[in-house]
Amino acid sequence: GLNVVGDEDEARGIFKPHGRRLDPTPCVVSDTDEEMILRVWFVAPVSIRRICIASVGPVEDGDDTAERHPSRVRCFTGPAAEGLGFDSMDDAQPAQDFEVLVNPKAEAYTQCVLRPFTQVSFVMFHIPSNHGDVDHTRISYIGLQGEHSHAKRQAVDAKYELVPNVQDAQEAKRVLGLDQQGALGRMS
Repeated sequence: GLNVVGDEDEARGIFKPHGRRLDPTPCVVSDTDEEMILRVWFVAPVSIRRICIASVGPVEDGDDTAERHPSRVRCFTGPAAEGLGFDSMDDAQPAQDFEVLVNPKAEAYTQCVLRPFTQVSFVMFHIPSNHGDVDHTRISYIGLQGEHSHAKRQAVDAKYELVPNVQDAQEAKRVLGLDQQGALGRMS
């Protein structure tokens, strides 16, 4: 899952396969200034080793793509980061804070600090600035490399009885083919 201000389909679209990383669309553009937050929830825990963030292709309003390219990214992981917003960013300690070079071919990856990016189910990307000090930041590709776990974190649907029901036990014995002593009876 992904949570971003604006068109959710566009935001999901920037997490594309490596072979489509040079496609300029879809892309996300910051709202009123250069600052942007992208929240990503994973269905199963992942271990992220490398991150690539890029803005490729032409820009409609004449601004240079390099000017709109993010210059810095602050990554937050874990449940505590889920409640962070623009107003609480300055006081928050990121799992990793790194400079991003203009990456027109989407080939430059940043190595992640191992521990905070191991077995995570949530990552938040805070982009505080861009290379041109222009009003809008643009991202057309985010690539994450690492491993995923097949273990899904889901609530268990369990039912129980506070008081046993004798009729349920008798029905279970009949269905399972058990006789009165609990041994398997003859099946026809």
